[in-house]
Amino acid sequence: METRKGMTIGELADAAGLSRRAIRFYVQRNLIAAPQGKGRGSAYTQEHLDRLKQIQDLQVAGHSLDGIKRILAGDEVPEPVGNGAKRRKVRRASGGLSAELWTRLRIVEGVELHFDASKINPEIEQMLELKGALRSALGLE
Repeated sequence: METRKGMTIGELADAAGLSRRAIRFYVQRNLIAAPQGKGRGSAYTQEHLDRLKQIQDLQVAGHSLDGIKRILAGDEVPEPVGNGAKRRKVRRASGGLSAELWTRLRIVEGVELHFDASKINPEIEQMLELKGALRSALGLE
């Protein structure tokens, strides 16, 4: 995948660890810009991926999507109540319940890697390198 020339929505989704539906939702909410071009020829750029990473970081910090939209527009917003990272920590209740933040990386159709992002949070470049290595190991390149 060459990010300088543009990515399909599937490639962007894989690189960001999101679903295509989530990316379309962010475009509809004006959190990220629409892709360049129309229809099947539309392309996403590194700027789209960078913005998605920024949105994910703000969500982890505990900001709502409305708050994130205001932050991205340059407005001041109050700090979220509590600490987002604390809210996402594994919490053991008396019933043995726990909360984890799972992320998926689609390798190819039908093959995904899932990991707990509250414990392991690789950079996008590391995820792309891992995806390439797994595809190669599975003979899918």
